[in-house]
Amino acid sequence: MEGRKGRLVRSLKFRLCLILCVIGIIFTAVVSARSYHKTLNEARVYIDEEISQIADIIVAYNMPLPKRWSEKSLFNNGYFQGPRHKYMGRMEYIISPSPSLSDLFERHRDIIIAPLFSPPGETFYIPMNIEDGLYSILINDNRVRCFIATNRQGIRFVVARPLSIIDEAVSRAFNASFIEFLILLGIYIPTVLLVVNLMFLAVRRLASEIDSRKENDLRPLYETSVPSEFDVFIEALNRLFNKTSESLQNERRFIADAAHEMRTPLTAISLQAESLDEHGLDDNQKQQLKELRKAIKRQRDLTTKLLTYARSQCAQVVEFKDFNLKELFVEIIEELGALADDKNIDFGIEGNADITVHSDRNLLKTVLVNLCGNALKYTPDEGQVDLYCRNYPKFFEICVKDNGPGIPEDKIKMVFEPFYRVGGDTAKISGTGLGLAIVKSSCEELGAQIRLSNVEEGGLEACVTIGR
Repeated sequence: MEGRKGRLVRSLKFRLCLILCVIGIIFTAVVSARSYHKTLNEARVYIDEEISQIADIIVAYNMPLPKRWSEKSLFNNGYFQGPRHKYMGRMEYIISPSPSLSDLFERHRDIIIAPLFSPPGETFYIPMNIEDGLYSILINDNRVRCFIATNRQGIRFVVARPLSIIDEAVSRAFNASFIEFLILLGIYIPTVLLVVNLMFLAVRRLASEIDSRKENDLRPLYETSVPSEFDVFIEALNRLFNKTSESLQNERRFIADAAHEMRTPLTAISLQAESLDEHGLDDNQKQQLKELRKAIKRQRDLTTKLLTYARSQCAQVVEFKDFNLKELFVEIIEELGALADDKNIDFGIEGNADITVHSDRNLLKTVLVNLCGNALKYTPDEGQVDLYCRNYPKFFEICVKDNGPGIPEDKIKMVFEPFYRVGGDTAKISGTGLGLAIVKSSCEELGAQIRLSNVEEGGLEACVTIGR
């Protein structure tokens, strides 16, 4: 038997969901990656434009830069001599610090404007003969983006900014892209599952409709709400329904015709047997005549059951109307009273059955006659068979109860099959094996439920549940 995993692998819905989810994940990952790289490139462009515009402003507006930036000899140990100042009768230079690219990290500057060359004692990061433009350099193991320019006085300077800002922007871009990726997946995957399930809802509804049909309901399917890909499948089902219907009709027609053809000679034989005068017959001949009449009766019962079963398998016109249940019980007791009298069985009504039931009277009578006939047949002599009704707010339970041998629990479901008899051909009590099959078919026509259960104190209870 195929396991759950095997059914899942074969599932078209599972495959469709899996493919769409994989495509969605790949597409979302690509979009998120593109968004990440776009943000990264924008951050780099932003830094390049920022430092280049600062340099352009300094050059275009001829902003003053210290002339000493171009004269390396003016610097002394990283400082330059500013304007002289008279102090205590002496002229002294004001010693001012020289801006350096190292200040980006030592003094935590976000952006700096510095001379092209480094002060004495510091690493010379940029060659003196380098051309103006954008460059990336390494300062103290930190990447720096710089723009080298020359103003109108010929002083060369550097506008620099650390690339750590890009790392921060990249980190933010990566986090944003990853969160966006998760959000898209969280929306996309449930949406795919929901849409695919909705698409297959019509197929499930069609399967439920087919499953809820009665056994003899083989009408063609006319379903336009399912996907068009299932049209071929529906057409194949309709062809199968037609073939099955024709086969069943032929089978029922054969059973009905055979039973009908058997009734005529049986009726003639029965009349001849009944007309035989037992006078003048010895005891042996009388016994043979008695056995003959029993065999004719059994054959007549089989023929009648075959005709009833054949009719129950055909679509019948069910006429629901109100009738008194007690009157139906009395009618059944009168018809089967002779069988009960032969075995001295107490056959009657228990409790109050004077209620009104809305159902098809003839079909319900067929059900109860077969149930009572079985109960009387299998109940031992001087036993008891009762007809009664349980009245509930939404339904009735009409029951037949006996104190016979009951049915083995593992055989209860099988007794509704045509021609099945507990014990088979070795059963001591003769029968056709069609009574409960007729009961089941008739209950399906009525929309009722049939239930058999063994009684603890012995016997069998058969209940027919009918809705109000």
